[in-house]
Amino acid sequence: MANFDYFIFILHSVFWLSFVLTRLLLRSGEKDKGGGQTAAPYSRALVAFHGTAFALMYIGLNIALLSNRVPAWFSGQRLVGSLIMLAGAVLSTSALLHFRSWRFRAAVDKNHQLATGGPFRLLRHPIYMGLNLLALGSAVWVPTPMVWTAFALMAIGGDLRARAEETLLTQVFGSAYQEYSRRTRRFLPGIY
Repeated sequence: MANFDYFIFILHSVFWLSFVLTRLLLRSGEKDKGGGQTAAPYSRALVAFHGTAFALMYIGLNIALLSNRVPAWFSGQRLVGSLIMLAGAVLSTSALLHFRSWRFRAAVDKNHQLATGGPFRLLRHPIYMGLNLLALGSAVWVPTPMVWTAFALMAIGGDLRARAEETLLTQVFGSAYQEYSRRTRRFLPGIY
């Protein structure tokens, strides 16, 4: 079923299209807040690390698909991978709807507001979790060592970025962020 395996790229397109369209629609209604930004520690390096994990994932997907070597681990693995990726798209999009100040590089400006509604009620970093779900679903669909390595690097990169952001948010929002952190988990509700 090698031809069907290319459908994974349609799912990735749906994920990124929902992400980009949500950002564009939200940005069109925002005014440029400008200046006064404070960035999370090492944020540029962490974005680069995360980007490297994405590059590895897409290289791994292309190698497996172009060589028609997508391992079959279990019946329904493509369906399970698809559902995981779609869950990531829904989570990321809903997070963007509740957090209009999102940037690739974690930074806050003078008008920044702490997001605690929507999916942020359940976890502190739903956008990173959505990206992790995209990578996990890809690894389930195309279970090669390279794609699984990319997923692991994606999860590590998201965790490092989350921790850097939390340092910044604690500095900016103080006890309000600490209280929010006590009642929510970083990535998995009730677990982590």
